[in-house]
Amino acid sequence: MSLTTSEYDSLLREYEQRQLDGEMDLRRRREEVTRDVPAIAEIEEQIVHGSVQAARLALAGNSSALDALSRTNDWLIQQKHQLLTGAGYPADYLDRRYVCPICKDTGTETVSQPDGSIVRRPCSCFRRAIIDRYYMDDGLRERLARENFTTFDLRFYSSKKIDEATGQTYREIAETALGDAKDYAARFGSEYRNLLISGYSGVGKTFLANCITGELLSRGFTVLYLSAFRLFEIFEHYRFGDRDASKQASLDFDNILDCDLLIVDDLGTEMSNSYTTSQLFVCLEERDREKKPTLITTNLTMDDLSKRYSERIASRLFQFRYIKLFADDIRIQSMI
Repeated sequence: MSLTTSEYDSLLREYEQRQLDGEMDLRRRREEVTRDVPAIAEIEEQIVHGSVQAARLALAGNSSALDALSRTNDWLIQQKHQLLTGAGYPADYLDRRYVCPICKDTGTETVSQPDGSIVRRPCSCFRRAIIDRYYMDDGLRERLARENFTTFDLRFYSSKKIDEATGQTYREIAETALGDAKDYAARFGSEYRNLLISGYSGVGKTFLANCITGELLSRGFTVLYLSAFRLFEIFEHYRFGDRDASKQASLDFDNILDCDLLIVDDLGTEMSNSYTTSQLFVCLEERDREKKPTLITTNLTMDDLSKRYSERIASRLFQFRYIKLFADDIRIQSMI
């Protein structure tokens, strides 16, 4: 699943419209302020003239004159801010406003490379728009509205049943899991951690993953949420599909490696083979190398994972923060 040419063009037009809307909004605010405080128009004209002069002096290498002009422009900007606040406007009222201040609504950002070179790449907001459009289907959107940290109900976890391995009740284990998930979301972006949520069907694994997904999306991170079946399907098409399928899968694979958080739901339910299993290892290894977290939910135990997947994959998964949930099937409890 990837953007067709027309859909990509449609997304670009959305960004062009953002820029037009921003320019119109700035023009409206400038006209409003000019009516109320005419002196600001003259100051802004002097600032623009000074900026043009500064560019010429910089090219000529006249550093002393450039310093003097910079001080003059700084003083003019201060005067402008004083006039604005004196008239009851915020000091930054005439600044250009952007939906995304990183790319300034262009969809691309400039990044410095380790070798000193400069490259332009799609901004995180643009990548988020692609992922949001293609992987966040309506069903998932509805689930995220229902399944979040405020609706996670600990009453579904028994305070009487005990896990023999830990000696804790199911509810105590769920309370710890909920706290870990909240902590994971809170620290995301400042701390690199992978997460593995395990348990039988209906114990709330996907619900907990949805809680994290919604929290991170609200903070602007790119989250790619794929079922294990869909992930391995992309791996298959990437290697064995026809030309069009391979091209689309290549774009999907780039998103898998590049998103801020990759969520693989129900690992172990997919049909796998030696190739797709090796690609799973490549995926985990590449994301680990770039310090991009991965969250996996599975019905399998650690022993099951070791038997089903290669030793290399099992070794990688054993390094994940491990959360296991216990409960009588919550879906059945909900219906009752």
